[in-house]
Amino acid sequence: MGGARVPARARSSARPWARRLPLSARPGVVAEARSCTAAFLADVADPLVVADAVLLVSELVGNAVRHTGAPGALLLVRCPGVLRIEVSDASRRPPLPRLPHGEGDTGGLGLVLLSRLALSWGWRPAGAGKTVWCELRVPED
Repeated sequence: MGGARVPARARSSARPWARRLPLSARPGVVAEARSCTAAFLADVADPLVVADAVLLVSELVGNAVRHTGAPGALLLVRCPGVLRIEVSDASRRPPLPRLPHGEGDTGGLGLVLLSRLALSWGWRPAGAGKTVWCELRVPED
């Protein structure tokens, strides 16, 4: 998977731990990001929390690939009770939520899902591009 791993002993402390996965527009990168997220959250007992995190990672990475063609990295950071998901890309254009236009339109729901599932979300300029982030509540051990 390529992401850096923090030793298991760090997870028992109150300090945050993280995993970073470099991204590119290669085929399978969204699936790789989903797998990385599921593995990072393997100790979370609530499967719905893991499913929400995997869904949001899929949307954010998919948007970075689809709309910019140049995703940078996925960063997952856990602190007690919170998971922060960050996806960077090479575009400065802000993410704009939109609703599907017609009955057959399958796109446009990613940021709506983000708004519904995340505690909070936003974006910030980062280098020549931006980072889109969200936070989810994660049950503590």
